[in-house]
Amino acid sequence: MSPSSTTHNQSEPLIPSKLSDEHAKPLSYTTSTAIRVLSVARIALGASTLIAPTWTGTLFLYSIPASASILARLYGVRELALGEMLITAEDKSSPGGGRRELRRTLLACIGSDAVDVCSAVFAVATGAMDIVPGALSGGGAAVLMVLGCLGFSGL
Repeated sequence: MSPSSTTHNQSEPLIPSKLSDEHAKPLSYTTSTAIRVLSVARIALGASTLIAPTWTGTLFLYSIPASASILARLYGVRELALGEMLITAEDKSSPGGGRRELRRTLLACIGSDAVDVCSAVFAVATGAMDIVPGALSGGGAAVLMVLGCLGFSGL
């Protein structure tokens, strides 16, 4: 191996991107719109849940007692973090345009949404949640998951 192949550029991630030597073409309108809508929706949901968990719960017809608001706020922080990661992942100046980070973030979003859908189904099935709040929260997570898959398929 040549010395240049063993050096590591400090601005690159620890695991180099497969696209490191090529410049990525611009994202399609559909892909960029799906990612933008997904990030804004996550940030809005996260901020509202963090700031006013009881009020946000009523939007989904789910009562969140004050004693459980910390759990809702933890969910809100997760949504805020994922939304912020989506907004900042694309870097047109980096090799590959930041596609690797977009893929990783979208996979994290899709995974968390899949768990949310399964959790809502489980809660309804066991009687821990009524069907309408379960459908609203699980359906909302399913919509976010579809947006994430749509964004991911265009990368």
